[in-house]
Amino acid sequence: MSTMNTPGAMMSAMTQQQPRTTSNNNNNGNITNIDPNSIISVDEQIQYKIQLLLHINSVLLARAIHMTNPFFKDRKIKPNSPSVLPENIQLLVSQCLKRVHANLQCISQINQGYIRSKPVILEPPTMPQQTPVPQNDILAKLYLLMTRVFEFW
Repeated sequence: MSTMNTPGAMMSAMTQQQPRTTSNNNNNGNITNIDPNSIISVDEQIQYKIQLLLHINSVLLARAIHMTNPFFKDRKIKPNSPSVLPENIQLLVSQCLKRVHANLQCISQINQGYIRSKPVILEPPTMPQQTPVPQNDILAKLYLLMTRVFEFW
């Protein structure tokens, strides 16, 4: 396997390789019928999937920590006490952790040889209705990328 570290680096490498294609004279030279297996090797596809899932997990965990930190930092909740987080925060943290778990299960299945495995949950966590989702939300973009990657590979 190659040592490409980020999803962006993998995408960059993919665009630099020349795919096998067939041209159709009716589409003014546009590329059609791209063979996805000729663009990148199966080992690199697996590595990219795992790196993408781990990156998504990092963002999910960072969000969960970011949402809960103010409650512990301001001493509203003692570290060893049962959780007294607001219900909407509990729900969002729960959604994040369920997605982390689903992504880890998928990584495990891929490592066991089931290379076409997909995470059980393919949508980002839903934000509380009071908070609008920003247009440049990285997690939404990563989930869109993940959906496409697992759809074609």
